[in-house]
Amino acid sequence: MWRAGAQLFSGRPDPEWSLTPVRARALVAAWDTLHAIPSDAVPVAPVLGYRGCRMSDGAGRTWRAGQGLVLLQHEGVSSARADPDRRFERAILASAPPGVLPADLRRGII
Repeated sequence: MWRAGAQLFSGRPDPEWSLTPVRARALVAAWDTLHAIPSDAVPVAPVLGYRGCRMSDGAGRTWRAGQGLVLLQHEGVSSARADPDRRFERAILASAPPGVLPADLRRGII
């Protein structure tokens, strides 16, 4: 079961939604096109406000996107890739059903 979400809030649940298998496969294919970078180059996300988005496959893999980078975590191993145009991040956010994300976030990132 593919899930996606945006990391927005402190103290209340972040928005989360299901991804179709077609959308999920397209995102994995997009991940495959990104250039690898050292995992230790990933900056720390801000504490408050929008911190990025994520996608998970239900089998233990989680992709986290934000600040122009995408980090894949699986079984304790991390891989990082550059996403300078934030296409991967925008694609995850664009998959959210209407009304799930705040309008200002959609306007600012998507």
